[in-house]
This record gives sequence, structure tokens and C-alpha cells, in this order.
Amino acid sequence: MPHSFSARHALALGALLLSTAASAENNSPATDWAGWTIGVSPYTLHYSDAKKEHDWEPDNEKHSYVWLVQAEKRLDARHIAGLALFSNSFGQFTQYAYYGWQFQPLDSLPGLYAKVTAGVIHGYKEPYHKKIPFNLKSGWGLTAIPAIGYQFTPTWGAQLNILGNAGLMAQLNYTLR
Repeated sequence: MPHSFSARHALALGALLLSTAASAENNSPATDWAGWTIGVSPYTLHYSDAKKEHDWEPDNEKHSYVWLVQAEKRLDARHIAGLALFSNSFGQFTQYAYYGWQFQPLDSLPGLYAKVTAGVIHGYKEPYHKKIPFNLKSGWGLTAIPAIGYQFTPTWGAQLNILGNAGLMAQLNYTLR
């Protein structure tokens, strides 16, 4: 029986990444890990259930639990690059390698930021490959994800990833300084 990457594995990996990041921040020169953000998502709100909408979709599926772990590097004041590993809404292990832009839209709220990332995604395989645009039956595709977030302290922040017309993903971030 094949072994799959589960939510329990994701939470363990997220906890390990956060504890390793905190340890690295305390034990290394700031320049070694500065600019890296580790993110975890414990919750995704779906706008609707997974009812069949098209002939190619399976009958009355329920959304699976969605989890995410991510590592992102700030390249300069506005540019970021990263990798997110997650279980999509249909229980398929998915990877998203991206490049993006992050900026502060309001000077009066320096912790508030907006972000958009775009990149290669793999994991939305048949029969769910049509759930995201620009995707092949093999699960390879291109996507873009906007987000809005708030940096509460220099190291801790939260963001909402906007998943098109499918839902919102809540994410907790830890940034190394």
C-alpha cells in the first residue's frame, strides 16, 4: 500500500520548520537565515461544497482537509520566491514553486502588506485538473495567487491567500531576521 503525505505529516513538518527556524535565528548570525519566512496553513474556507458541476467531475465529492507548509525567501524590498507543499481540496499532494511581489499599500499601516505570486503548480491531476485554469491532465500548470497579510511583530505575521472563486486560506508566518 503506497504511503501518502498526510495532514499529520504536514503539521509535524510545519512544527519542525518553525522550531528549526527559531533555533537558527537564535544560534546563527542574522545573515545566514535572514529573509526566510516559514508558513503553515491550518485552515481553508471553501466558498461552496464540492458538488459535481460538470460531466467530467466525480459525483458529489466532499472537500478534503487542506494543509500547507511553505518556505519563502525575500530577495529584496519587493521580490520574493518560494515553494509551497500542500494537500489540495481533493486530497492530492501538490507543489507550487513561485516568484512574486510584496508591497506595503498604506504608509499609515506599515505591518499591512499585499502580495501576488505566480509560478508552476503540480498536483491537480485528472479528474480535478480542470479545477484550476492553465493546467494539464498530468497535474502540471501555471497559476497566480494574491494574498493580503499583516506582520504583527518583526517575526510573526498572518495572511489570507485568495484562491480564486474556490476559497480563502488562512496562513501563519514566521520570518527570520
